[in-house]
Amino acid sequence: MKIRTLAMTLVMVLSIWVLAAPVMTGCGEELVSDSNTNSVENVRRNNEGSNPGEESVSIYIPMSKIKNEVVNILGENYWPDKQLTVAELRTETGITEEMYDDFLAEKMNIETDIDIMIILKAKAEYLPEIEKMLNAYRDSLLVKYRERPQELGKVQASRIEVIEPYICFVQLGADTEAAIEKGDEEVIALCQQENERAVDIIEKTILNQ
Repeated sequence: MKIRTLAMTLVMVLSIWVLAAPVMTGCGEELVSDSNTNSVENVRRNNEGSNPGEESVSIYIPMSKIKNEVVNILGENYWPDKQLTVAELRTETGITEEMYDDFLAEKMNIETDIDIMIILKAKAEYLPEIEKMLNAYRDSLLVKYRERPQELGKVQASRIEVIEPYICFVQLGADTEAAIEKGDEEVIALCQQENERAVDIIEKTILNQ
């Protein structure tokens, strides 16, 4: 009798186990599915959350693009036609290659015309020093051309602008012959206007990236 009772008990236990197995398996699959879904959502959130960080990373803007935007605005009033090498930039301003990541420096190919544009993507630790060196460069030009009113007006109207991490020196103005006849102040005003147009488009090109 005891043996028969034990056998019936075992049969009942086995039956319950067989019936319960699919349910347990289904729960397991549901847990795995939920886990995978959550994992995908986490990746998306991480990617979306990284966007602000990505915006803070300095975006590379080709110097040719910045120059083209300036030329598009100034047209024939952009006179620099000779691109300086790394060595020539160092000779001209004292700024050395390890101080910046990229640069564009163009000036007139003849000494009598002094239109020049310098744009540097400065390394953060050198930006203040580069600004000082460009100011010193400008001061040296004021001394160099102090006896030549036409060129002196262009230097006096020159601009140094910091748009971190970029810094630029613009000394433009193109043809000032007509302005010279009206006096030195007219030359300065004309060149200031051209420099303002150049700086404005440089700033927009950098900040709108």
